[in-house]
Amino acid sequence: MQTSLPSRLALACVALTLAACAQTPGNRQADEPPQLSKRGDIIAWNNASAFGPVPSHLASTGALRCAALDTDKVKYRPLGYHSAARGLDGLPLPGGGYYCVPRD
Repeated sequence: MQTSLPSRLALACVALTLAACAQTPGNRQADEPPQLSKRGDIIAWNNASAFGPVPSHLASTGALRCAALDTDKVKYRPLGYHSAARGLDGLPLPGGGYYCVPRD
């Protein structure tokens, strides 16, 4: 089964969350956007602190993208957003990127 772009982006967000827990989104999105990078088998954001808060008008979209990662035991939510987040190819991702974390 092929996954959609939003699902792959959300997966990348979680990979970063697991790989770089010390970084968290900031209080505004950075001028330099985060970019997906590949480290071994993990695709992750290169800079979680580049994300800003999720705008209220994008909260439901972010929730849907992050929910694509849900398992029976772990449910995810968007913690950050960047409108110009870049993919592995360095190009801006349509609709931006979300930084997903496990719900409390």
